[in-house]
Amino acid sequence: MSSSLKKADQLFAEKKRELTRQLNEQKIQNEVHASLRKYFSEQQFDQNPHLLGDYGEVYSHIKKNSTSKKWIKFAYDFFEDYIKELNAQHRLDLELPHAVLDIKRDKPIVTMSWNADGHEINDLVQQLYNYWELAESCDSFSNEEIVGNIILSAILFGGLNEKAELNALLEHLRNPVKVRHYKDLNILFLESHSNHYGDIFIDEYTVRKSRNFIPDPVTRLWLIHFNLRDIRHVHLPVEGYLEYIFRKIKKKFKKNSLLHLLQHARYNWLQLPNVDIDPALSECLIGNLLSCGLPEQEFERFVQPKFKYKHELTTEVIHQSKNLPPQTVYLHHEQDALKDVLKIHKDLLKIIRLRQTDAPIYQLMIDYCMENAKLFNEYSKRITLWLISLFKPPQEDIDLLAQRFDFCATIFAKIISNNSQLAKSSIYTYYTRIGEPWLIYSLQYQFSEDDEETRLQKIYAQIYQNNCIAESLLEDTVKKSAAQIVKTLKRFHQFQEQLFDAPAFTLETLDQQTRPRTRIISPVTFQLLIKKLQQAHLQNIISQHDYENLSLIYTLAYRTGMRINEMIGLRIKDTEGLNRISLLVKPYGSEKIGNEHRLKTDSAQRSVPVYCLLKASEYQQFHQYVVKQRLTKKPNDYLFSQFNENKKLSQHMLTAPFKNFMDQLFKQHHYTFHSFRHSAANHLALIFKCDYHFLSDSLTDYTEVEYNQLRAELLRNSIDQNHWIIIAHLLGHLEPIETFKSYIHVAYFIAGYQFSKYRPLLSNGLVKKMLGISNSTQELHFLKSLNDQSEFNFEMHATTLCKLLLNNQEKWIASNAHTLHAELEVNQTQEHCIFDYFVATPESKIDLDLFYKALCLLELYKYDTERVAQELCLSHELIKYWYDNAIQLKQLKSRKNNPRLFHITELQYIKPSMIDTNEDLLLVTHFFNHLQACYQKSPENIRYVLEFFINHVTASHTGLHSTRKNIQNLEKFYYAAKDLFPANMWHLLGIDMVNFLNKEITPNLLKLAKANQKLEGYPTTKENNARLQLYSLKQGKALPAFKFCLHLACIGRPAQLQLEIK
Repeated sequence: MSSSLKKADQLFAEKKRELTRQLNEQKIQNEVHASLRKYFSEQQFDQNPHLLGDYGEVYSHIKKNSTSKKWIKFAYDFFEDYIKELNAQHRLDLELPHAVLDIKRDKPIVTMSWNADGHEINDLVQQLYNYWELAESCDSFSNEEIVGNIILSAILFGGLNEKAELNALLEHLRNPVKVRHYKDLNILFLESHSNHYGDIFIDEYTVRKSRNFIPDPVTRLWLIHFNLRDIRHVHLPVEGYLEYIFRKIKKKFKKNSLLHLLQHARYNWLQLPNVDIDPALSECLIGNLLSCGLPEQEFERFVQPKFKYKHELTTEVIHQSKNLPPQTVYLHHEQDALKDVLKIHKDLLKIIRLRQTDAPIYQLMIDYCMENAKLFNEYSKRITLWLISLFKPPQEDIDLLAQRFDFCATIFAKIISNNSQLAKSSIYTYYTRIGEPWLIYSLQYQFSEDDEETRLQKIYAQIYQNNCIAESLLEDTVKKSAAQIVKTLKRFHQFQEQLFDAPAFTLETLDQQTRPRTRIISPVTFQLLIKKLQQAHLQNIISQHDYENLSLIYTLAYRTGMRINEMIGLRIKDTEGLNRISLLVKPYGSEKIGNEHRLKTDSAQRSVPVYCLLKASEYQQFHQYVVKQRLTKKPNDYLFSQFNENKKLSQHMLTAPFKNFMDQLFKQHHYTFHSFRHSAANHLALIFKCDYHFLSDSLTDYTEVEYNQLRAELLRNSIDQNHWIIIAHLLGHLEPIETFKSYIHVAYFIAGYQFSKYRPLLSNGLVKKMLGISNSTQELHFLKSLNDQSEFNFEMHATTLCKLLLNNQEKWIASNAHTLHAELEVNQTQEHCIFDYFVATPESKIDLDLFYKALCLLELYKYDTERVAQELCLSHELIKYWYDNAIQLKQLKSRKNNPRLFHITELQYIKPSMIDTNEDLLLVTHFFNHLQACYQKSPENIRYVLEFFINHVTASHTGLHSTRKNIQNLEKFYYAAKDLFPANMWHLLGIDMVNFLNKEITPNLLKLAKANQKLEGYPTTKENNARLQLYSLKQGKALPAFKFCLHLACIGRPAQLQLEIK
């Protein structure tokens, strides 16, 4: 294909989406013009322009008939042109219309009633302090007052602002075990109830939301008093305890007092000294902006992760071996069930996909059920019968099926009588959306001890979630699809209720729940993951190419939050900049050509500043990789591709190793590749909103210099709201609402950190009363020597107060990361020597593109080895070695004194010509993937292969010739080389080779000749000699990949492999 045609195709692919948008806009514009022309004609505005009035009726008509914002825009444009035309025709001066758009704004925090309500809260706070000061001693506070003071302080000073959170606090006080600490801060892990949003699933009606509560200095004093007094009888509701406090401060507690308090409490905590709560955090605290915290286990895994020890792995193996017999039996049943389900799935899908068939689809399905009834379990029977029922089969077919599957034919007939006839094309959608996932998910509950209702609920939930995730990866139609899925599931469940007496329950709330995955990968875990990857590479478990790809992709995902699909779709041309590289995430290609790369949403198109998001060492590695790719590959090639070919990585190539390494690190975990995205969002939130000294312990692995550079680069101004917008942009979200809802899990933690910086002006005497100090209290002996009139120093006593609130509970077990680091330490003193390997093999750590590029530059720069080495950042010794080998091969001549490897017109070259067909490229990949392993297995065989090649190759033929007299040498070559290329590509050309070859002398060539004879399409010859080659039946020719691979192998051979040239 010519370059001009290629360019035309590229332009078409790039402009296809733009053309589609233009057509859609034109369609809307035509619809608008038709609608308004008809309306203006009916109202007779052309004849009587004065009837237009102030345009109010026209505005109402536009608003009533509009279908989108674009529709409104086109309508106002048309209306404006219409008024201009009326002015010109009737010489009028009518005012031009203006667009009237309904803009929904967030409710402002500071309103007209802000000051009035704020004064009321101020009065409450002052009365509260007076009440505490006037108490005679700590014993003056009853148990109910202490609990009430905890609740009221948490509202006024700690940011608890929802009724569900206060109820969760009371639950905690009844059993105060979930108190942990980070540095000098205490953390309470509350779980507030919700009907539609939360990370902890209870049932289809209820979820819980993790709410990390860091008590402010005032609330912490009362919590310590609560613990020291050992109060466990917490029996009143929130309102009951608050009423105690209101009675003490002589305020009337009304029915709406709690609601009024929650609505206006932020007037106090937004203005606390040293506390920086930005508007977004404020909206999050009051519940207008949805967000989940981290449950205790996930928070511990984030701050202090615990990993597997080597001895634990050994113990697990021993334990499994002791229980092998029963486990084997169980797995045997599971495997049989799985085999049956897979066969049913495959066969049903084949029937459903039939386009031309004499019998109807339902008849084929019924026949299949009759013949294979033994394969069906209870669940596969239900889904198959439901699919058949959608076709409304005749009664005689139902009767036969009822006898075989043991169900009531009468009820079945009654069910299908209410069905509308299903279109043949629709059955595939029903099967893929409901049938296929039902077969898969029901299998895991076949041996479950749960009751039927629980099993069905779990299966439905998995089917619903599976469909929603699949839809969200393709396009933003999840809400519509979710409703359809629930509707279809309800229909299927109704079928089960009627025919199989399944328990009745509703599925209405399946699509109303939102459950974010609250998991963050800690910096320590990420470091160990990369170390595991490095260890696997050094142990030759994974190749250099895979190690380089995985380490860079995992690092990019962890630091930038890019989606997996966005990273595997990156091209070299999507890298922007020289020293400060950014990645351009954008769609490209077309479905017709087969290279279409789509993004999840339009807002996902963005620029990602990798140069400042990666740590210095990580960016250096990434920069070197990008430079190498730019030098050796084309701009449209993938940035991350499979070895020695421009083939897109599959998601499985990234997710499978990730899961494998995480399984090695943890006994149990719920991390997925998408956890990288959650981690990046939360790390950025912590860096933007917290001081470095607070993070440096275990929440970030950035150095202080990197922390400051990152903030300086991304936070160009000090407006807090922009911090969240930047995070949303980096994740490809239109606005921070989705970021908070699905990805930010440290918002409450950050808010708690801010509240902890509040320093109330309390005297030592008041603090003693609030803490519950008495002569018998040993824990508070440090307070007894303090002057009651002096101000209490919260910073000095922060560590002591933190320990007191832990109430002698067990701390989180310290992370064993340092131990695992030691276990993973590997001896890297032995350097990798490139001269020990064939170049372009995975073991060599130099891919084919770089190797071939070096040979091209040697030709371009007239064999200037130093210049080539400098440009490609390779050693001069290596480039000189390749050059010497290439020159030696170039000078090879045949007995007739003709060049062996090049034609007379190609003597200026030192490398073989690049191949470009798909079959050739696949052969090249296969050759270099197997070459080094074959060499290590049998060095002498590979030596013979290369020596035979250079002594028998000719420039005029793609294969190797041999006289019949020397056929034994060709047999030896084929035996040694046959594993280097796929078996089905080898071809032996010659006259009557099957009868000529001897089973004793040439067994391998005879076997090849017989295999070739069985297939049609191979060429014939009149030559008496034998020719061994790689042949493509598809192209009908011998393939140049044979000479290409062996020629390059000779140039890039290991230094110790000396070849004898005859």
